[in-house]
Amino acid sequence: MHIDKIREAGLRLLTPDEAYVLRVPACKGAEELAPFREDDVVFLTAKSQHTATCLGQLKNAGADRGLPIFCAQNSITNEPAATRVFDNVYGAMLNMPAIFLHPGEVTHPITGNGGFIEVGRYPNGTDELTHTVADALKAAGFACRANDHVMRVKAAKTMVNLNNSLEAITDGRGNAATFNRAARTEAETVWRRAGIEWEDFKEYERRSKAIRGTNKMPKGYEGDTKRSSTWQSLVRGTGNIEAEAINGDIVKLGRALGIETPYNETLWKVAEDMARKGEKPGKYAVEDLTKMVSTRSHPPPQP
Repeated sequence: MHIDKIREAGLRLLTPDEAYVLRVPACKGAEELAPFREDDVVFLTAKSQHTATCLGQLKNAGADRGLPIFCAQNSITNEPAATRVFDNVYGAMLNMPAIFLHPGEVTHPITGNGGFIEVGRYPNGTDELTHTVADALKAAGFACRANDHVMRVKAAKTMVNLNNSLEAITDGRGNAATFNRAARTEAETVWRRAGIEWEDFKEYERRSKAIRGTNKMPKGYEGDTKRSSTWQSLVRGTGNIEAEAINGDIVKLGRALGIETPYNETLWKVAEDMARKGEKPGKYAVEDLTKMVSTRSHPPPQP
């Protein structure tokens, strides 16, 4: 529906300064992009749960293993998945307050620049293409820099994004601070045992706030509240959600290491259950989820 709307009337982009209608190409499958050129670069911006589909489409459309793939999604699961199909894989950390609730329309409530982006090779390092892409993004209006350790900053953002499922499930009902701390502590415990490194998330937040633009809702939308993309997925009723790649990844890695992760498991399973049933944010309060943690009474994931 989103693609159909863009094809029919263009993409309506709302910013604090102006509303634009962008006549941009919009495709429903990678086969519409073929044949690929030698200087093509692909940015994966689909949700993490759709990464496997995107990679398969690109391969089936004739892309060879040398096609550069920039994984511009939440979580640290996408880059290793991409290396199964492509050889030149890059990480891209995005920090921008975009809102997508209606087909054919995106709100981008930020002034000063288009958002904060860091790019680098996976698993580490930079190269000429990294800097070329960073320069292109800067020219497009983003605050962008190359980072030799981009996966560390993506991991730090994942720490922050652990809260996304809680916000989506509860719609802000209840005191989230204690639950969020418990979920983050589980992730830190699992990652330390697994040898996964991350930038201190307070340093990440300090740097991103200093570099990226300032949030400001467009005229007429001042009463709207910026919510996470996970919350937006529930509002749109997509039927799927990113919780498995964020909270679920902590759970699955914890299982392999013999570490229990009940807070992240509850967030993962409840968020997926709500998405599958088409339920909207706010079904449960934080206190309800805390009881589920203690009783492990949350619904099972869809087989």
